[in-house]
Amino acid sequence: MTRYAFYFDSTRCVGCKTCAVACKNKNGLGPMQYFRHVTSFETGEYPTATLYNLSIGCNHCDDPACVRVCPVESMHIADDGTVQHDDDLCIGCQSCVKACPYGAPQYCEDLTIVRKCNACADTRDIDGAPTCVASCSMRALEFGDYDELMAAHPEALNKIAPLPEPTTDPSLLINARESALAEDFRQRFL
Repeated sequence: MTRYAFYFDSTRCVGCKTCAVACKNKNGLGPMQYFRHVTSFETGEYPTATLYNLSIGCNHCDDPACVRVCPVESMHIADDGTVQHDDDLCIGCQSCVKACPYGAPQYCEDLTIVRKCNACADTRDIDGAPTCVASCSMRALEFGDYDELMAAHPEALNKIAPLPEPTTDPSLLINARESALAEDFRQRFL
């Protein structure tokens, strides 16, 4: 079975949140509901302090906690290896919300069910990529076969601060090297 993964290059991300907004629009999410989050973090000390961004959605884990705790099998691993959610089976118990260390499943109060990123399984074949990936003008996001992404990006990690320990074996690869912009600034002005 193919194991799909997201690759995120923090050195390319400018924190514009286009990926989060595009995902929100595609999925018809309400106020304060996001399947993909972009967060900025400060690191280092003056005068070499820098900022980096992290774009994260569902990691479509290889050993997903959300699937293990779902009492009605609404959360399940699909044939393509992604973690999917069946809205019709969901009873809204929020067990998956509490179990996911990444906060991917979102309780939708108006629908009284949980929803989450489905890696655009419904449109990926037509669009060629998940909406978040296609919308990123900086090309900081990629989606594809886990092994192929690992081969293409040997520097990638699946854990950086502030993410929790990867106990669910997340299908997430991150280039967390320092931003080229920060290095350019340091060389020019420090």
